[in-house]
Amino acid sequence: MVAMLALALSCADDPCASDACRTTTSTTLSAVDAGVRPVEADQACSAQSVSAMRGPAKPVDVIFVVDNSGSMGEEIAAIRKNINTDFAEIIAASGVDYRVIMLSRYGTDDLGVCVEPPLAQGGCGAGIEATNSEVFYHYNQEIGSTDALCQILTTFDRPDTGAHAPNGWQAWLREEAYKAFVIISDDGAQCSYRSRELSTDFGAGFDPYEDALHFHQALLARSGAQFGVPPEVKYQFFSIVGLAPNADPNAPYFPHAALVEKACDTAPASGVVYQALSIVTDALRYPVCEGRSFDAVFQALARRVIEASSAVCEFELPEAPADQILELDSVNLEYRPGDGSQPRSLPQVAAASACRDQYAFYISDRIRLCPAACSLLRKDPTPEVQILIGCLRTPG
Repeated sequence: MVAMLALALSCADDPCASDACRTTTSTTLSAVDAGVRPVEADQACSAQSVSAMRGPAKPVDVIFVVDNSGSMGEEIAAIRKNINTDFAEIIAASGVDYRVIMLSRYGTDDLGVCVEPPLAQGGCGAGIEATNSEVFYHYNQEIGSTDALCQILTTFDRPDTGAHAPNGWQAWLREEAYKAFVIISDDGAQCSYRSRELSTDFGAGFDPYEDALHFHQALLARSGAQFGVPPEVKYQFFSIVGLAPNADPNAPYFPHAALVEKACDTAPASGVVYQALSIVTDALRYPVCEGRSFDAVFQALARRVIEASSAVCEFELPEAPADQILELDSVNLEYRPGDGSQPRSLPQVAAASACRDQYAFYISDRIRLCPAACSLLRKDPTPEVQILIGCLRTPG
């Protein structure tokens, strides 16, 4: 099945023929702002068509890794409160085949993690023996302030506390599933990992990207079948860590944004190694100090997991013609149903957090459909998506 992507680049002949053409000194992609001005088809003066392969929605295994250290009480309470309604329910409603695996110390005290139904099978009062369900599995392991990366690697095939998972958390993974790690910690990475394949000291003064590369190598060495064999990598690493928030506290940092060295108000470190892993795996970063706003964070995270499950829901931006740049606030996207029924124009919203339940799209590092639009296209065996993009002529 193929979704056709028609990319019409305007202003190729006359750089000032329309409102879509304005002189600029920028040589990079024009940022999306509140003044979205979709380009019209008759403004397009050149066009090209490319194809995006449409495959069946991939299953997704989501691995939460939650820090149990003494400063995490507020954040753990927010996880308990929001993981069902603002994460699992959104994914379930999308129809994605998902599992949630929790790596953290089980408990009902302030620093223990216990998830209630419907995600879990039994209530917290029934104990860990009644927790696991068809879509939720709890690996009972204390996660320290700085050892999350080492715990991920060493517990992969090791029994947990109480031997509820005698073969490690790897027993709950599915080889066909895409993996989404979600680290939730207010500190940095500092621990030592030793194996036959790789020995490294995370957080020992290396460049954060070097640490990220070492973790990546170690993870793939643990199981290429589960996490991928280069160049086909099968995981992303989302960070809810101690970085200072964006101007909009609920807005994530996208992969193109630089490492954030500044920590948020209650965190001892900004988690630059975790951030680097998010950047190199094309995932999002959120501030953990906004635990009181985990509802919005978990909603955005759920939407991103849904998008990752289906290739039809995102499209690469084309390269602009020579001496021009893409004007991202001009993007005009139209969905044309494969059965020939009435086309639907999809509006552009500013970011993933603005999607809500709209049939819309947003642009970060690429064009991404909002979950409602993504679900709509996944139900269509032969969708066509036309995307018109205006260009700006650069001076020179």
